[in-house]
Amino acid sequence: MAGGRRKPQGPRKYKCTDPPCLHIVVDERRGIFKVFLEDYDGLIIPIPADTLRRACSGLSEAKGLREASGDEVDYLARRYLEAEPKEEEEW
Repeated sequence: MAGGRRKPQGPRKYKCTDPPCLHIVVDERRGIFKVFLEDYDGLIIPIPADTLRRACSGLSEAKGLREASGDEVDYLARRYLEAEPKEEEEW
């Protein structure tokens, strides 16, 4: 069916095996979608699509940089978000 809409195949199952997970849930029959964040506790948090678009734009601006790891993550959270990061053991 080239160029046409996909035939709905029934509800897709969303499973988060390595949290946190972003889910983009689509209901083609109703013509709607929503972005959800699933956290380490299994909480499902709706996220406005514009928020995700801005985050993706920011990610593209970080091109050429490496992702922070270890103590660097804590540093960035404290310095720029004024937040105390949760330790992985607490998740």
